[in-house]
Amino acid sequence: MINFDSFTLKLFCDENSDFFSGAKIQKIQQPSRSELIFYIRNKSETKKFYININPNFYHICFFNDSNEQKRSVIIPKVAPMFCMLLRKYILNAKIIKVNVPLYERIFEIYFEYYDELNEKSQLCLAIELMGKYSNIILYNFDTNVIIGCCHNVSSEKSRERELAGLLPYTYPAKQKKKNLLNTNFKDFMKDLDLSNIAKSISSNYYYLTIPMIEEFFNNIIPFNPEKLYSQLKKFLSDDNYKYYIKNDYSLYSLVYIDNSTKFETVNDLIDSYFAFHQHEFIKNNLKSKIIKLVNIRLKKLKNLEEKQNNQIKLFDTANVYKKNADIIMANLYNLKHFSKEINLTDFNGTNVNILMDENLSAIDNANKYYALYKKIKSSYEYARSMIEDTKSQIMFYEEQKFYVQYSNDVNMLRDLYSELKNENIVSDNLKQANSKLLKIDFIEYNGFKIFIGKNQKQNDYILSKLSSSEDLWFHPLNAAGSHVLLKVNSQKEIPNDVLLKAAILTKEYSSQKYNSKTSIIYTKRKYVKKANNKIAFVTYKNESEIIV
Repeated sequence: MINFDSFTLKLFCDENSDFFSGAKIQKIQQPSRSELIFYIRNKSETKKFYININPNFYHICFFNDSNEQKRSVIIPKVAPMFCMLLRKYILNAKIIKVNVPLYERIFEIYFEYYDELNEKSQLCLAIELMGKYSNIILYNFDTNVIIGCCHNVSSEKSRERELAGLLPYTYPAKQKKKNLLNTNFKDFMKDLDLSNIAKSISSNYYYLTIPMIEEFFNNIIPFNPEKLYSQLKKFLSDDNYKYYIKNDYSLYSLVYIDNSTKFETVNDLIDSYFAFHQHEFIKNNLKSKIIKLVNIRLKKLKNLEEKQNNQIKLFDTANVYKKNADIIMANLYNLKHFSKEINLTDFNGTNVNILMDENLSAIDNANKYYALYKKIKSSYEYARSMIEDTKSQIMFYEEQKFYVQYSNDVNMLRDLYSELKNENIVSDNLKQANSKLLKIDFIEYNGFKIFIGKNQKQNDYILSKLSSSEDLWFHPLNAAGSHVLLKVNSQKEIPNDVLLKAAILTKEYSSQKYNSKTSIIYTKRKYVKKANNKIAFVTYKNESEIIV
């Protein structure tokens, strides 16, 4: 992604300075250590001003409700200390003006402030958008003394610039760059490195970032330095900017193409651009955490399954122990005590060699074999009783991995992560799925509706609320996949092509999607039941099979 640059900040300030001037701060919230939200009212309108100083997403904008949801903003019940400080000094304060120091990535908001003695002074909130050094500083403009910072910077962190309450506020060190508008073509060529055009221009001139420059010279074919120079100067001096976001989410596009999204304002572009990337980051981060947890559980369960299978296989050995004991007991009258090995005839007339403990009597050896038999039989019975549950749990977690790969719902992923982290995934403890919030995808085919569940709550809703007893339920055999429901309505016979279509969709939304052949089972909904109280995990009977 592309960083928030000084040129974009300048455009944002120019575009919104009229709204800021004379506005009042109605409400202040701090969702996280790196985020602030100001409710600013002016000209009979209230806007949410969003500040983010996360090193990956540093930017400012007025966000809309849709992009607020994409950012997954959650307001804590207890406000952080810095938020309380801002409420003390600038809540309900009047904004005098906003400013961006020349060539800097600092957005300054100036407030009119009255202290306890009703003496008027001017405060400044400096929002520094500088990567890992981003910060928010409130200071008294009249005395230049810092009141508080979002992140204090000690001498151990920075030798050049300390930031903390009661210290003087100073600007960051100036960059050693030039203004291209004041540079002639001859000097421009001296700075130009043809082996790395974008970097050489960006490192020498204000406002010009590498992605921005690449937009220019990529559209100059064949490449011409003089044309690049003139276009860059025109761009920096022209007020008629174009704001586009392309498929790769570039901030600038000099040539409009079909897959570009055009924005009327700089603010809308910033809001949409960073909301998209924040949503993707949060989503992918949650997915990786969930998959990590699921893989840990699966590893334990598969080890358990292996042990249970081994315990079941040992039952044949247990039968041998019992047989040995029975033979010894049947021949007690004919045995000498304290033998290392005996040779006897079993009940089928076959000679059998039986190892004996010479320190034990014949009857004690028989009892020893009986004890071994009982021990193995007990483990065998326990393993037999538990292995189906173990297999069910393995299938359940495999399904979670599958759903996570398809899910784009951050709230759903966050709920699932919380439940997995607490090892609490039974349906009784899950929040009930709100049908108004569940959007189940469906396909109409030859007059039939085929519903596809793409996460565990959608699957549970399909089974619990959406289906009728005669509807057909589809699922890949012994594999993770979506629950697919074919609504039969009043139809008694379902055409084969409709059944095949439902089976094809079931394969498409399963872990077997790329297999050459997949077994899809289907049965009536009334033969499908939830198993082990787990949400959307089921048992079934009377199933039929389609090979897709």
